[in-house]
Amino acid sequence: MAGCGGCGGNEIILTEKAIGLLEELGRDAFLPVGERDGKPFYISESGETYSSAVTALVLSGLADVDYDLPLVGFDYMGYDSCQRRGSMALTKRGQDALEALGVEGVRT
Repeated sequence: MAGCGGCGGNEIILTEKAIGLLEELGRDAFLPVGERDGKPFYISESGETYSSAVTALVLSGLADVDYDLPLVGFDYMGYDSCQRRGSMALTKRGQDALEALGVEGVRT
């Protein structure tokens, strides 16, 4: 059965946590990120930690992580166990996906 053709065969499947992080990146252009045990690590304002969601967004090409660009003025409290600290941001593809979520909604 053929699909609608709107995604051009580029459908991305994300967890609710990854979608939430994608939306958070849509509200804040840059978010802090650390590297812990070789994996990206993020702590939300609610204190929830994200590692798999950051990895999923990066592997999907929706976000970039740059450990050479830490956020100026951010104290990185809670990132003490991280070997490196940097920032993450949406890519063009991530911005497009976020817009598509707003237009098409989220399918579960």
